[in-house]
Amino acid sequence: MTGSAERARTVLVGLAAVGGAALAATSDWTSETVENAAGIASTVARPGSELAAWALPCALAAGAAFLAMLAAGRRTRRGLGVLAAAAGAAVALAGGLHAAQGPAPVGLAVAGVLITAAALVAAIRSGRWPEPSARYASNPVDGGAIAEDPAELWNALDSGRDPSSPNITATAQEKGRS
Repeated sequence: MTGSAERARTVLVGLAAVGGAALAATSDWTSETVENAAGIASTVARPGSELAAWALPCALAAGAAFLAMLAAGRRTRRGLGVLAAAAGAAVALAGGLHAAQGPAPVGLAVAGVLITAAALVAAIRSGRWPEPSARYASNPVDGGAIAEDPAELWNALDSGRDPSSPNITATAQEKGRS
């Protein structure tokens, strides 16, 4: 499997698990019928985000880490993988502590385990993943100044050079404003 395919699979599994965790954390885990002083009964439901308040923020933090892995370099991806693994473990713990409440906390625990597994794969194997593209990275040493001709400015954009860089002549900058 190529590094790009492995990265895509790992991030997709992690994001899918984050989605499952968010769904499980926001669903109702318990409900009870209470009767008021007038004898009217009503059902009160308590969502998982109320019973395990840290589950949803941890799942969302893991999701943000997985998304950031798409744009980060190798070392940063490893750190993000460790962060997402810790967040996934917290999500799994939240589900495990409330597993007796029904299927939603069990689903949260399973999603937390999947988040942790995907994050650990990312932390361990992200060194083999390709680096993000540097096509649009700024290159401070562009060589000579860019020509003042508007066609040359567009050609500079097409070739990846920044026509607003300090190497552009003042006359061309003034032409761009008009």
